[in-house]
Amino acid sequence: MASIPKLSSLFTWALYFVPIYIFALDPLLRPFFPALPSKSLQDRDIYNDWDLADLPPALNTTDDTFISPEDGVPFNCPGVPAGYHVHLLSRAPLIIYLENFVSDQEVKHILDVSLTKYTPSIVYDGVTERIDSDVRLSERGLLERDDVIRCLEDRARAFQGWRPHLYIERMWAQRYNVSGHYRHHFDWTGSFAQGGDRISTFMVYLDADCEGGGTNFPRLRMPPGKEWCRFLECDDDQGNKFAPGERKEGITFKPIKGNAVFWQNLRPDGSGYPETWHASYPVTAGTKVGLNIWSWYQPPKRDELRG
Repeated sequence: MASIPKLSSLFTWALYFVPIYIFALDPLLRPFFPALPSKSLQDRDIYNDWDLADLPPALNTTDDTFISPEDGVPFNCPGVPAGYHVHLLSRAPLIIYLENFVSDQEVKHILDVSLTKYTPSIVYDGVTERIDSDVRLSERGLLERDDVIRCLEDRARAFQGWRPHLYIERMWAQRYNVSGHYRHHFDWTGSFAQGGDRISTFMVYLDADCEGGGTNFPRLRMPPGKEWCRFLECDDDQGNKFAPGERKEGITFKPIKGNAVFWQNLRPDGSGYPETWHASYPVTAGTKVGLNIWSWYQPPKRDELRG
């Protein structure tokens, strides 16, 4: 009669079997036994894959102090740009440079109506709002939803494919005088599971009569192609030119009037892209004025899915 293997022998065999399975048997068997689709958070598509039991509490999406609801008010679009040019910088996260996104007439209108609206910009830590000039030194002005602003809201929705449950937040003009800056931060807050989050950002440059003031993304790599030097800073601190693709870490967008940068903040599972960590570098001379167009994604309400 064969003897029963000792416990130490079984343990030794297991140590040998595990790497053999991982590196040899598993790759061979995987085509014949594919894994079942997972319904974990990481595998969900935030637009199409939520079950009723998973939905977070619904926010009040008619709150016009926060978002710009599609209320059916008619509007026209004076001074619409003849057409803006699209330049793809990154696919994941999706980052697109938009040349001539707003017209000179639209820029002038926003600059004029925002003049009397500026107050010190705040910093939000997820709980409270405060003024902290070490983190953020600028002024912001909440813009009324006139025809020009409604036209920009419509343009931002159209650019993103008129996705359902996507809302344009109320727009703020941002003014940076000398020393004005905003330290590195995310536009997303990680609040998607609690009810929604900023899925995308348009950073629009309205006035760029300044030195400095670039928008820096330290976790992105300089793209190949010298053409990008029209929109990105391609000099080092000593003024030396970088060869296309040479710079290994970080890109900085130049403030250019009428142009914009669009990026997605959230992955399909609702988690944030760490590559969207960005800052507004200090203005060293003159004034920069920007416009934030943030898109808030709110998962559908339970009664909407039942209907």
